[in-house]
Amino acid sequence: MGLHDAIASWLIRYLTGELPGYQRRVPNDLPRMMETMEPCDILLVEGNSRISQMIMYLTQSSWSHAAIYIGDALLRWGGPHADEALARYGEEAATLLVESDMINGVTVRPLSKYQDRNIRICRPHGLLLEDRDRVLSVVLSHLGVQYDRRNIFDLARYLTPFHLLPRKFRRRPFYFGSSGSREVICSALIAKAFYKASYPIQPMVRVPDPVAGDPTRTRIMARHPSYIMPRDFDLSPNFEVLKLHLSGQGQMPYAEMAWG
Repeated sequence: MGLHDAIASWLIRYLTGELPGYQRRVPNDLPRMMETMEPCDILLVEGNSRISQMIMYLTQSSWSHAAIYIGDALLRWGGPHADEALARYGEEAATLLVESDMINGVTVRPLSKYQDRNIRICRPHGLLLEDRDRVLSVVLSHLGVQYDRRNIFDLARYLTPFHLLPRKFRRRPFYFGSSGSREVICSALIAKAFYKASYPIQPMVRVPDPVAGDPTRTRIMARHPSYIMPRDFDLSPNFEVLKLHLSGQGQMPYAEMAWG
């Protein structure tokens, strides 16, 4: 291992190290989640690592990580990844998430992984069945892809207070890495899959597109997936916020509750 790889490995370990004092605010009803979640639902997570705290601070959001629910789609897809998931997770292989991170790249994890985290579920509104399959196909085709560590040093900017950054680095202090490597990180991969199905995360914007001497011509354009953060699914008008993870105990009429 060269010096560059050694420093990159240390930086990854440091950024992904868990911090003490994490508190789950409400209990999660895992059986209910398994029963009611649908493929392409987005699971937003409040993480407890250094990089999670940085993401939440810089985006002014409660969510630092995003994963996409695929249910039993991997088992139906088949192949080595399906066999590995079935051997590793057993019955839970029918309730899987696809996620990506700096350590493991793009991989599958059981829904139960985040049972003890603060989470939010967002469902794409009106997503057609054929487009849902298209989203899942893109996500599953990326399994095993690793983050390009040549870009890991861009993350060092997170460790520098904003006011100490040279002005030329202030314009986009949070969007790091080349578009190719950034698209296998967290929410960017999910956004890329939805864009392949022509399903926007954020409202489309008009940008100048002058042709044939017409300076007034414009075209509709979506933001590049590498600029989509976990909070964008929460704020998106195209995703419904659901509380499928909560048990019925929080739905008691307030007038019947005994306050101490």
